[in-house]
Amino acid sequence: MSRFRIAAFVLMMATLGFLAGVLAGRLVELDQVDDRLAGHNSRLLAHALRVVQESHRLMAAATHAAADCSESDIATLRVLLFNSTFIRDIGRIQDGMLTCSAAWGKLPEALQLPPPAFTLRSGLVLWVGAANIVDSRITGDMAASRDVVVFTAPGAFEGFPEPGSGIDAKIVTRDGTHAYRRYGRTHDLHLPAEGNDGYRAGAFAPERRASACAPESGADICVVSRLRSDAWFQWPAMVLSVAGALALAFLAGLCVMWRLHAGSVKTDLRKAILGGGIQVHYQPLRQLATRRLAGFEALARWRTRGRDVPPNLFVPLAEAMGLGRDLSRHVTSQALRDLHGRLRKNPALYVSINVSAADLKDAEYRNFLLDAVSERGLTPANVALEITEGTPLSDGHVLAMVKTLRAKGFKVFIDDFGTGHSNLNYLAEMQADAIKLDRRFTHAIGVEAAGTLIIDHVIAISRELRISLIIEGIETEEQARYLLARQPAAVGQGWLFGRPVPIGDIASE
Repeated sequence: MSRFRIAAFVLMMATLGFLAGVLAGRLVELDQVDDRLAGHNSRLLAHALRVVQESHRLMAAATHAAADCSESDIATLRVLLFNSTFIRDIGRIQDGMLTCSAAWGKLPEALQLPPPAFTLRSGLVLWVGAANIVDSRITGDMAASRDVVVFTAPGAFEGFPEPGSGIDAKIVTRDGTHAYRRYGRTHDLHLPAEGNDGYRAGAFAPERRASACAPESGADICVVSRLRSDAWFQWPAMVLSVAGALALAFLAGLCVMWRLHAGSVKTDLRKAILGGGIQVHYQPLRQLATRRLAGFEALARWRTRGRDVPPNLFVPLAEAMGLGRDLSRHVTSQALRDLHGRLRKNPALYVSINVSAADLKDAEYRNFLLDAVSERGLTPANVALEITEGTPLSDGHVLAMVKTLRAKGFKVFIDDFGTGHSNLNYLAEMQADAIKLDRRFTHAIGVEAAGTLIIDHVIAISRELRISLIIEGIETEEQARYLLARQPAAVGQGWLFGRPVPIGDIASE
């Protein structure tokens, strides 16, 4: 082959590599846009459900009271309003007239409600962007059921979509005929005709759309959004173009494999979390001295494409995708559903659940836990919340939530103790019920002198502060004897006492 033909061939391959890099970069850019939309929809839908659930909860609570607008009745409405997050006012209606409310008190004369925007099949009547009945200078959303009407706070959805995101979005009924909220240009933005599985836009289509709906058994609510991306020569395209010109075959194949793999894993994980595909296994915790059962730790497990994915891989990925809250709440609900019979039969038992900093920053997390426990006929004492040692207590919301949950009766454990930057101030601020010593120190017993010294130090700390001690990773009788001799009151966890198993494989005791 002549030099000219070699040069022409190299130039042609370099050109193809450049073009392939441009196209691959464009696909990466659009994939990132799709992920942004999916994350936005997940957050907006979850927030909308919190607002709806709070409205329903307040209306249900107010319905049980005497609907007479007496002083005690208005005081009750004010207590409900004070404990709400997204509701600005709650009032009584009779024959389509507002007679009193928590904010305005008993009205001198009843006021006529405006015509509603629409009525759901459940009978719930809604007003969208309506002028306030008492003061027309105030506008907002309202919902009414029977003799109760609630007024949503104007700032209930503040921050959606994220400022500067360029996202157009709507919150609509499941059939798409009525809109609760609109953001941006939405006159031609509709739910997909093929159902609630999202849009099937072309791979390179600049306008990306996505939709998500609440479960069929839940609220009549969906979110649909779109974002346009016309940028071709962003950093991914530039880098991949140059690299493709240098190594067409290798880099193109690598990029395609990476994209397919990353996309499939994310898709599988999203379906597993939102569709109930995450399993929960339970590992027993036992008293060292008697081997008597003290409780269980609930552990998330995921199996996809014929293999088990370790939690230390899929849990961080779920959090990065904005699904950490959904995963945490699924594990909590499933654990209480599986174990409520055992916990009611033996109130001394508890189930421990891992809690992230994101959960503790969620203002609705307390209500979620209280509702989940109450629905199963349990008490907060049946639930222990495992908080990692690295949780930032400097965040006032986190520390306040920890103290609130503990005051409600939930146990608080410090998980993986000894692996972070622990000190006595941290323990004092957390006010924990127990500390869980990380398994790596247990494995050092009889092997590393430094590890055993740390164990003795942690035992001394737990005694000094009168905090219970739970020791992870106990796998041999030698380890159990060593720990029993130093802290007979400790609780043990590890393969010696039982491996994590599905609910059906737990032995009856």
